[in-house]
Amino acid sequence: MAGRGADLATLQRDLAAGRIAPVYLVYGEETFLKEEATRRIREAVLGADAEAASWNLTVVEGGACSLSEVLDSARDLPMFSTRRLVWVRDAERLRESDPEALRAYLEAPAPSACILLTAGGGKPDFRKAVFKALQRGARLLEFEPLKAPALSRWIRSRARELGAQIDDGAALLLEMHAAPDLLRMDQEMRKALDFAAPSQHLTAAVLSETLGSAGAGSIFEFAERAGAGQTEEAVRLLRGLLSEGEEPPRLLFLLARHLRTLVLGHSLMQSGQQGRDLAQTLGIPPYPFLIDKIQKQIRAFPPHAGGPALRLVLTADRALKSGSGKPPAVLERLVLDLAREVVQAGVQGGHR
Repeated sequence: MAGRGADLATLQRDLAAGRIAPVYLVYGEETFLKEEATRRIREAVLGADAEAASWNLTVVEGGACSLSEVLDSARDLPMFSTRRLVWVRDAERLRESDPEALRAYLEAPAPSACILLTAGGGKPDFRKAVFKALQRGARLLEFEPLKAPALSRWIRSRARELGAQIDDGAALLLEMHAAPDLLRMDQEMRKALDFAAPSQHLTAAVLSETLGSAGAGSIFEFAERAGAGQTEEAVRLLRGLLSEGEEPPRLLFLLARHLRTLVLGHSLMQSGQQGRDLAQTLGIPPYPFLIDKIQKQIRAFPPHAGGPALRLVLTADRALKSGSGKPPAVLERLVLDLAREVVQAGVQGGHR
């Protein structure tokens, strides 16, 4: 039966209980979670021994095979095992063919096979007959980028899986520096654990050492400085982050998110929301010191600067995507233009 659910814990419980679906479709923008789901399905079907599993693993690329080839492979009997896995990567590129064969297979799947289809990015086109059939008859697992508080829960859960404990301050620092990229957060936790060994306790002090010289929240600080119109500090942080390899689109995303938080936060505070209620609505970690900090920033941000600021971000985003300017120059221009808007709006509104 078709089912949608991107909860890895639920998937793991099903797999551990031997409830393996005959066909899975794994897709979405969150690469780390997709890879984790793929690994767990593969190990549940074939076992953890990679060499032994190779006898019963067929891997094909969606752009180089047809649906009939996939189904034929699934009907092959396993060797020295009870089950085989047919893994179709980049399934969104699977060549169109008669969907009736797939519908028939889904009605009576091979009992000794599991078909795993993974999409390279985004959502497959469910208007296509093949994906309509999968939508009705396969187990669908959609993984999208996590947002707070799910992101905060994932950090703690992942730390436990790595055999570690993580402090609130360390979790916040990690979220500021690497969110929403789960793969990067996983790598940063592993790097911090190697640094702290034999201790398995992740603290803010440990992460500050391993996140690099631009760490300790400086990405978040860059967004704060730019949003406050503090040009000199924002440009200094921007140049430092770029020199350490931070990607311009990611920096733009974080700045846009911070500005949206300020704009939305002003409206919410005007309507009476504060404290943890405000943090929950804004999707920020519910730590008292962070709530107090963001409320002060919201009060200081001129509300009339919101619209122009977000339009400037949109212009910068278009420039990055079109290649009409060098990324560092585009971001520096954005910082300068934001400062001008914030200062002008502050003067007009009596904020400064």
